[in-house]
Amino acid sequence: MEWRKNRIAIGAVAFFILLGLTLWAVSSRDRQPSGSGEIPSVELDKAAITTLEITRPENQRVVLSVVDGVWRVTEPLDAAADQNNVESALNRLADLSVTRVVATKPENYARLQVDDASAVQVIVKAGEDTLARLMVGKYGNGMTMVRIDDRTEVFGASGSLRYAFDRELKVWRDRQVVSVEAANVQTIRFESPNGTFHFQREGEGWTALEGQDDLGAFDPKQVTGNLSTVARLTASDFAPDETSEARAGLTEPKATVTMTLAADPNAIVLELGDSTEQAGELYLRRRGESTIYVISQYLADRLQPDANAFQTPEAPPAPPQGMPPAPPGGQQQPQLPPEVMRQLQEQIRAQQAQQQQQP
Repeated sequence: MEWRKNRIAIGAVAFFILLGLTLWAVSSRDRQPSGSGEIPSVELDKAAITTLEITRPENQRVVLSVVDGVWRVTEPLDAAADQNNVESALNRLADLSVTRVVATKPENYARLQVDDASAVQVIVKAGEDTLARLMVGKYGNGMTMVRIDDRTEVFGASGSLRYAFDRELKVWRDRQVVSVEAANVQTIRFESPNGTFHFQREGEGWTALEGQDDLGAFDPKQVTGNLSTVARLTASDFAPDETSEARAGLTEPKATVTMTLAADPNAIVLELGDSTEQAGELYLRRRGESTIYVISQYLADRLQPDANAFQTPEAPPAPPQGMPPAPPGGQQQPQLPPEVMRQLQEQIRAQQAQQQQQP
């Protein structure tokens, strides 16, 4: 048979075909991600976690650590941490549940925001031991895209995970300027260009020690309203490190608020400074502390009230004739802008005039 004469040649051809297929298979395998495709089980005990290293895009790095049993910001500066925000992050880690494999190829990283340029990197540690490395990406379809440790796959984790870590430095810091129970405040004194008003608690009410002559129809409830703002005062930001006392206008504060508490000889004094470069913001400091805060214009106005702030509010004007009555239950209608109110009044008068002209 002719094929018997050529069997050596045919065998050589078959050998080279098999060799080519083998090399192609090995090459294809090498181009594939090294992940196994299995869904990992991530179990993190939040009580064991002592450090969170969080790096946002553009290398905005914050390190949170347990110091003497309390969470603090330790990098890029040392400051008290917002315990609620840290607790939120720890809870998200403790509840982390990976449900599926979303992608296996690195070319999908950018689209899913788990690449180095877009992801929020979270390193979780217990002491010196690294418990997990997460690249947290975008949220969609009830899942957060995430890469875990050295795995090349992109996994879907249940719920929204990124919001708990993608925070500015100021949000990780404790912005609470004052946190006391209003019921424990015995005296409060406001001093500003708008006047000096000093009040002392008497039972459930207040009596004026200074500024009484200017108060007119004094309403003790208004003192309680202002006090509630001061007792739980929270700043919106912090002054830059290079901001001096003079630049902040705190060498001679424009206004002060002083509170004394029951069984505490140390008064709490807030000092209001100048405006920042940002419109609608002012500097604030708690006397005796080095931190300079930034607060909104609204809070600044509450810290420097005039006499009207402590007087009985005037009764709202009666609605124009033809306006619908107030809803039952004593609920008030939302206040309308003056120009809208005028338009409504004109429409009502026009309707009344048309009705009068009808036979």
